[in-house]
Amino acid sequence: MTASTVPGSDRHTIFVVEDHPTTLAGIHSILERFGNNIDLETLTTLQEAREAVQRLEPNLMVLDLQLPQSAGESASTEAGIQFLKELMLQHPFLNIAVHTSYPDALVRIIPDIDNHRGGFTVTSKDSSTEKAFERFKAALQGYTHTRDIRSLKAGLELKPEWLETLDLACKEGYQDRAIAKHLHVSESMVRNYWSKIYDVLGIFPEDAKNEGRNLRIVTCLKARDEGLIE
Repeated sequence: MTASTVPGSDRHTIFVVEDHPTTLAGIHSILERFGNNIDLETLTTLQEAREAVQRLEPNLMVLDLQLPQSAGESASTEAGIQFLKELMLQHPFLNIAVHTSYPDALVRIIPDIDNHRGGFTVTSKDSSTEKAFERFKAALQGYTHTRDIRSLKAGLELKPEWLETLDLACKEGYQDRAIAKHLHVSESMVRNYWSKIYDVLGIFPEDAKNEGRNLRIVTCLKARDEGLIE
């Protein structure tokens, strides 16, 4: 079962998976900025998280990486990484916000993140409240933001279908429907490609919107600057 926004409102279901009371209180404080439009459920172990998401897929899951499998066990980053891979495989449209002291651990699963079709953002626990809120909100809106961990790898890495999307849009002037037809995929998949492209290029859609800039033009200009298209 998947959580859905209540018609006529912006109400969302959010799961928080965190076992440290102090950090949990901080996350709750950040989520309060969404107002009264959220239904919040707190989970403290990976087993609780597995059972909860099988019962109801939330609109957003905020989780730490270092978590215990079950009550009484020691927390483990490795267990958290494996759970995250399992989560993305079984719930490909789930919006995920990783809030952790160990963001570097995500470098090894970047291919899994790239294949994920839901929102996916990363923040370090020492990030400002404002930054954490913006990342949580971006994940809820379906955006990807992993620039912080991608910077640990040399060079830009784009999948062939992302590059073809850039070519069709920036060189041929195609809109998403035409791109989808050309690539033999759905329009929603093309939108997912754009989310990944924005992430790799370090473009934050909300910033472009707030600055009154055309997101597609900004993306094409940045892609040309990086030598990805002619």
